[in-house]
Amino acid sequence: MRSHENTNGFREKALGRFPSISRANDIYITAARLTPLVPLTIGDPGSEVSPDVRIDRTLRDLVQPGNYERWEYFSRQRLLATAMSAVLRPPGRILDIGCGYGALALTMSEGADLDVVAMDILEERVSSVQGKIRTRDRKAGSGIRLLRANAEKGLPFRPESFDGAVATEVLEHLDDPGRMLQEAHRVLRPSGRLFLTTPNADALPYRILRHLPPSAVRKLAGSLTRSHLHPDLMHSADEHWSPGHPDQHRREGFTLSELDSLAASSGLKPLKLYTYRIPLPDRIMNVTPRRLSRPLAVYGTRPMPFGLQVYAEFVKPEESR
Repeated sequence: MRSHENTNGFREKALGRFPSISRANDIYITAARLTPLVPLTIGDPGSEVSPDVRIDRTLRDLVQPGNYERWEYFSRQRLLATAMSAVLRPPGRILDIGCGYGALALTMSEGADLDVVAMDILEERVSSVQGKIRTRDRKAGSGIRLLRANAEKGLPFRPESFDGAVATEVLEHLDDPGRMLQEAHRVLRPSGRLFLTTPNADALPYRILRHLPPSAVRKLAGSLTRSHLHPDLMHSADEHWSPGHPDQHRREGFTLSELDSLAASSGLKPLKLYTYRIPLPDRIMNVTPRRLSRPLAVYGTRPMPFGLQVYAEFVKPEESR
């Protein structure tokens, strides 16, 4: 199989063996591997149930929350899914940039009946999502198109192809986050929404660590974080991870003002922008008794000063047409 180097120094399989997507009315501008798209039909079982209830059911099934860390992940995905379903209606089309293992993409397809296009740079994650689709109900995932693509190189879609886009915990992994926001602006239709979450660079733990010497930071943070994800925080990359691996953080998140400025330079206007999530590492929060894990995780999705994460919602202005 032919291959080429991607911008992070990894070899990526060429797409030559995949079918070319060249129809004039399609959203794609490059070849890609896709799962077939079969729109959900009116009258499907459970269609009378509200999207929020179906979102909850789907996420619970996919995430199976138990300890705090899983409830926090569940709550974060639910925050995004309910926000998107509140403003996007079937047959709206949404792009999931950096879909990971597919919890959010499957939830938006099954729970909100949206037409979802999901992309990720890593083959193992694309394959994992395909596996989840195969093991679920016949119609589960039928509204998802799936492909492997590198957001660093641009989004391989025609302009104004999507009603919404989402990037959860993606921006901090990119060498050029501004370009991704510009690309999101390009592929969104006027009035289209971009939803994203990213670490808060001004979170309470980071503010404390800035005042400590590097040796103390390594010792303290090393016991509470996964060092291969935080080479800047740890002042060194994990020896078992290649430099530039897509999972590594290129930076320790963004401040609210930094994110607002990046979006503005890309032509996007902020609708919501706040910090949330209890500012303590998961390894500490996981000692929380299970009966308290869910209420604490839900509470953590509310706006709070110096929270670990940033939630943002942007819109492409109508005048961008």
